[in-house]
Amino acid sequence: MTHAPTPPARSEPTVRRASRPRLLDAMARRVLVVDGAMGTSIHSCPTCRHEDYLGRENCTDILVRSRPDVIRGIHESFLEVGADVVETDTFGANRLVAAEFDEELVSWVPELNRRAAEIAREACDRYATPERPRFVVGSMGPGTKLVTLGNTDWPTMLASYREQAAALLEG
Repeated sequence: MTHAPTPPARSEPTVRRASRPRLLDAMARRVLVVDGAMGTSIHSCPTCRHEDYLGRENCTDILVRSRPDVIRGIHESFLEVGADVVETDTFGANRLVAAEFDEELVSWVPELNRRAAEIAREACDRYATPERPRFVVGSMGPGTKLVTLGNTDWPTMLASYREQAAALLEG
């Protein structure tokens, strides 16, 4: 029986220290409402056009670059109906998934993550009050390459997620 290698030990993630206690405090006081499905919202968007994907069909993460107004509008639609937490439009915005499209998209991965976090933060800041802060969480999907199936290895996957997380935190 073959086992997947054990991932390397994690170091403490870098987190905006001011946000972490506020989020944990809010979670301790009440149930927080998280936004709905970003992907579903994008695919049902009546103003999105084929050209918005910049030649990368179904690469929804690219809309933070080509149509930030759409992504901001989706975040705001969830905040308007009471969401406390919104997820960034970055479910597939990592090096492994981007490589399935092209090398140019791979080079945009840090920018896409930073910009997605900025857009979500801007939307939350518009709706936040001292009594009811709004929070952004970074969306990091499982991707399409799995260590357990031999599609990639731990160091490559870990580097991809680290790059994505670092860029999300910058935003």
